Amino acid sequence: MSFIPHNEKIIEKKICRISGQEFFITDRDIEFYEKISPVFAGQKYLIPSPTFSPEERQRRRLSFRNERKLYHRKCDKTGNQIISMYSPDKPYMVYDQKVWWGDEWSPMDYGMKFDFDKPFFGPFWELMRVVPRINLINKEHENSEFCNFATQNKNSYLLFTSGWCENSYYSNRCLQSRNICDCSGTTNSELCYEVIDSSNCFNCKWLQWCHNCSDCTYGYDLSSCKNCLGCYGLTNREFCIWNQEYTPEKYKEKIQNIGWNFSRELFNKHLMNCVRKYANTLNSEDSTGDMMSGCHECFNCFEVNNLEKCKHISNATELKDGYDVDNDDHSELSFEVVGGESNYQQCFCDISWFNRDTWYSSLCFHSSSLFGCVGIKKWKNIILNTSFSQQEYEILCGKIIDHMKSTGEWWEFFPHTLSPFGYNETVAQDYYPLSEDDIRKQGWNWKKDEEMSSYHGSYVQSKDISDYDEKIIWYEKAQENIDALLGWLLQCSVTNRPYKIIRQELAFYIENSIQIPTKHPDIRHTERLSQRNQRKLYERKCDTCGKDIQTTYSPERKEKIACSECYKKLVY
Repeated sequence: MSFIPHNEKIIEKKICRISGQEFFITDRDIEFYEKISPVFAGQKYLIPSPTFSPEERQRRRLSFRNERKLYHRKCDKTGNQIISMYSPDKPYMVYDQKVWWGDEWSPMDYGMKFDFDKPFFGPFWELMRVVPRINLINKEHENSEFCNFATQNKNSYLLFTSGWCENSYYSNRCLQSRNICDCSGTTNSELCYEVIDSSNCFNCKWLQWCHNCSDCTYGYDLSSCKNCLGCYGLTNREFCIWNQEYTPEKYKEKIQNIGWNFSRELFNKHLMNCVRKYANTLNSEDSTGDMMSGCHECFNCFEVNNLEKCKHISNATELKDGYDVDNDDHSELSFEVVGGESNYQQCFCDISWFNRDTWYSSLCFHSSSLFGCVGIKKWKNIILNTSFSQQEYEILCGKIIDHMKSTGEWWEFFPHTLSPFGYNETVAQDYYPLSEDDIRKQGWNWKKDEEMSSYHGSYVQSKDISDYDEKIIWYEKAQENIDALLGWLLQCSVTNRPYKIIRQELAFYIENSIQIPTKHPDIRHTERLSQRNQRKLYERKCDTCGKDIQTTYSPERKEKIACSECYKKLVY
């Protein structure tokens, strides 16, 4: 990214020490680093400008976040079998959620004394290794054990970063929805399949960026539409096929003639005629990025709502004065954070909720004045899980920062070697995909695929969905087919990896006349991600008026892109 916001001045040009990419530091950046810099014992310890580009900073943060890879292992406290984001071969103590939040253990039992003869990250890594880690972030669920970074879901399976959903499966970043499957970024919707970045949709399939729609199939950028097939860029329309409107009777006749021969490939060809808005933004001012709503003075932000004066943010809501933050809500003054909630003044943290004045800490909650801590709950003035008076805390923090400056450790996020996960287990692989060889060459960890190596049984071939529907064939035959499907594994048509169909999922397919998927859930997830543009901004011109715009559509792409003003004229 070789450009800056229009109202900022370049102060420094830098070269990323990993990628070699040039990036800029502006006057606003310097102001932010000075504002976020901590004060201990009356002395301010300035945070210098980063040495990594924004992309490399995010890649490193995301390599600490495993949302979707779940494993069977035992709780190291009770010995009970649990589901965990940490595979059994990881060198950590892992506790079941109920045990971790309980009073049967204390993180202060693992406290360490700081050793000024060693680099800071040495004892911090040891603390990460010995302090028990929570198996999942899955709050207040009902019959939804196989979910992570989730809250208050009911009767759901493999939901990630999702909340308040019911009877929903294989989806991520979905909220307040019912009976959905293979969806991403879907809110307040029901009976939806393969619906992406959409809201308030009912009985819809294969939609992207659609809102307030019902009974629509294969659509892009639809608003308040009903009974539409293969359409894009429509508002308040009904009974449309290929963007052509029909009478209800003619629409029904054409739908019957088309049958289910419609495909993603046909729709994608049709979409090439679509003039696309330069960015999916709503009610945002002086802001650049994509999928933004209610943002003010924000730059390079993606999938965010109600941000103010932020840069390089993804998947966040209600942030103010934040830089380099991913997956955070309701926080202020944050820098280099992944996985936050309701924090004030936090830097270089991983999974940090309801904290204040927190530095270089992981998995800490409801605390304040932490430095180099792991697993702290409801404490203050803590360094390496050891308690101090406020005066002792501030004096020692200043000395540690001076020491970290001498070892070259101060002012940037944890080194990737401290990540508890293999790179391919994390969100980093979603947005910065690399091969195993490339990862190992860079010194990052890689997790071997256990599914491929551990299963040596037979596979079942799925049938037409009607063969599982007792309303269509004999009850006994339907049950025989269902038992065969649920009793064995299927083999992914892309990777050959085994995967299974669960009973609730099959019921969803039968009810909605959807064929059994032939691809592993991870491949389906990757294919949904590929329908979004990369989180990268380019400078190009509006294809209608020639105005300069910043967009996620690179200049080499063939789609026609319109600025906000031209797009409104075309659509409305």
